[in-house]
Amino acid sequence: MTILYTLSSVEIGQHFYWTLGEYHIHGQVLINTWIVFSLILGLSIVTTRNLQSLPLGNQNLIEFFVEYIRDIAKTQVGQEYRQWVPFLGTLFFIYFCI
Repeated sequence: MTILYTLSSVEIGQHFYWTLGEYHIHGQVLINTWIVFSLILGLSIVTTRNLQSLPLGNQNLIEFFVEYIRDIAKTQVGQEYRQWVPFLGTLFFIYFCI
């Protein structure tokens, strides 16, 4: 419990780093990235468990976001938008989850 209290008491401008050999890893960024990654993974597993041709519930919500990101990529990138959809989707979810 004291570790959680220590993490929550970090003030703006103060950061903690982990050292692995010669590398310094920014702790808050690594923790936030893994939290967002687990949210995206969990959401994708839950919503794709029972796929239906007529989306209902969570599947409908996720398809709305995917189509939104696809449309943004299509209008901004052009004809070769399909290869950019996963990248833009990742940026979208990380931005809104952090």
